[in-house]
Amino acid sequence: MNQRIIDIYDEYTRGHLDRREFLRGLAHLGVGAAAAYALLAQLEENSAKAEIVPKDDPRLLMEYIEYPGETGAITAYAARPKDGAELPGVIVIHENRGLQPDIEDVARRVALEGFYAIAPDALSPFGGTPDDVNQATSLIQQLDYQATIGNFVAAVQYLQTHPQTTGKVGSMGFCWGGGMTNQVAVNSPDLTAAAPFYGDQPDPADVPKIRASLLCHYGQLDNRINAGIEAFETALRAASVDYGIYVHKGADHAFFNDSRPERYHKEAAELAWRLTIAFFREKLKDSRIVAHYKLDEINGSIAHDSAGHYDGVLHGDPVWQNSSGKIAGALQFDGVDDYVETPTVLDPADGAFSTCVWIKGGAPGQVVVSQTDGLGSGEIWIGADPAQGRLVTGLVPPGGGRNSPSALQSEFIITDGQWRHVGLVWDGSRRRLYVDGAEVARDAGTLSPLKPSDGGLHIGAGKKLDAGSFWSGLMDDLRIYNQALGTEEIEKLARSL
Repeated sequence: MNQRIIDIYDEYTRGHLDRREFLRGLAHLGVGAAAAYALLAQLEENSAKAEIVPKDDPRLLMEYIEYPGETGAITAYAARPKDGAELPGVIVIHENRGLQPDIEDVARRVALEGFYAIAPDALSPFGGTPDDVNQATSLIQQLDYQATIGNFVAAVQYLQTHPQTTGKVGSMGFCWGGGMTNQVAVNSPDLTAAAPFYGDQPDPADVPKIRASLLCHYGQLDNRINAGIEAFETALRAASVDYGIYVHKGADHAFFNDSRPERYHKEAAELAWRLTIAFFREKLKDSRIVAHYKLDEINGSIAHDSAGHYDGVLHGDPVWQNSSGKIAGALQFDGVDDYVETPTVLDPADGAFSTCVWIKGGAPGQVVVSQTDGLGSGEIWIGADPAQGRLVTGLVPPGGGRNSPSALQSEFIITDGQWRHVGLVWDGSRRRLYVDGAEVARDAGTLSPLKPSDGGLHIGAGKKLDAGSFWSGLMDDLRIYNQALGTEEIEKLARSL
């Protein structure tokens, strides 16, 4: 397609031209009336085609929420995983068409990557985004710009204080939303990371106000926006802002929007997505979580660690259950020889840590998680006692003698065939056991440090792979933290829907 036609359409979608002026511009390029209307129909976005994550994806909780903004209540589309965990927040800012289905789909995609995503509707002061895209574009031009910035800054505050977030917040936006993302970075010292896509750059004089890390995406052919890169980068360097700029070869303005086939650039969009998610994970990560095995893979012999570099290897023949998990998928163990082996995740002797996991099934004497060490010993982190299947941990301090601490055992039977959220917390002096968010056992007195172990984990088997220790049932969403979680945090993790 002629680049000049794309440029005129770009001016039309930005609100710089109305429909009549757009058609007149095509006429000046020699495009007849009938062809112009047909071309407009081809160029008009079809957001329904852009859906990548279904609106009813069972892994997510999705809803429309309201938060207080500078102009009053602001409506936003919210999406987050169903696991009930505290997550980093990400604001997704729409283009100049208002909150459209393709932006809601981006929010769902962000949520599936492990974030609490909200996509605010900038047209909330007008009652929300109308169905007519042209009307929405017109209304965007009527917004009070500074008040609109304030409404998005308020979204940072909303996510920062939300009980389901870690308090760290990032923002990403496209076109008009890319420029708005830059403005949020200028105006909110609480924003941690920002990823503007082909957005207008802020005034260089405002750049020293930026506290967030930036990852800026541009299309190589987007001449108008790219004209501001040099001055922006000079200001970023002078202000010592943590930033990255990526100009995507062969891509034009709006290259990420897969509902606009005349602009969508598949390779650039996919690369920009990977870079942005990696950027958010690095800048917004919860430094407390050491390993996170979601156990919702579809196939393969690897249990991926979404938090770090401790991928596990499946042994025996565990079966991925795509829709039978507590949250989404799960891993089925046969109780004979199935287990997952991981590298060394942590040494219990180093200090406080926590671990929790969803389980279903099992039998007395079977093990949920254990750790080996270089001598082949190690301890059971979480298991079911041999007599009745009660929750137990075998982690103990070193030494021997009559007064040495023994395994900590609860009275709660976890092998009852129900989904149970089980957890172990070591705070450096006491062990605590949890079932479904409630504390069920703790040490009466303080203990010395736990036995050291430099071995990897056995998920679904004992430390020595003894017969009878293999788990027979399902597991879902195993997490390991390098801190002692409080009861309230354990309750949130157990509040999976």
